Amino acid sequence: MKKISDFIPNKVLKKKKNIDELSNMFKRIADPSLISEIEVINYSDTAITIECNNSSVASIIKFNREKYVKIFKDYGMYNIQDIKIKVK
Repeated sequence: MKKISDFIPNKVLKKKKNIDELSNMFKRIADPSLISEIEVINYSDTAITIECNNSSVASIIKFNREKYVKIFKDYGMYNIQDIKIKVK
């Protein structure tokens, strides 16, 4: 009998893995008090989407957006131009 995971396309599995890696990277560079409050939920060629547990954390990330974009570029992600923020 096949498992459900056998039917998930490799493209979806790869994107999930990339999101997890981006989330871990972002948590390493973010302020320690924010680590448990943020999660990368999506990405595209030019942006990373972050979900915050509350609006206070979202505001902090928003006002430090350029700093985080620069850090991602320092990690070799030169095409990232924006960080999108969503509140849970």
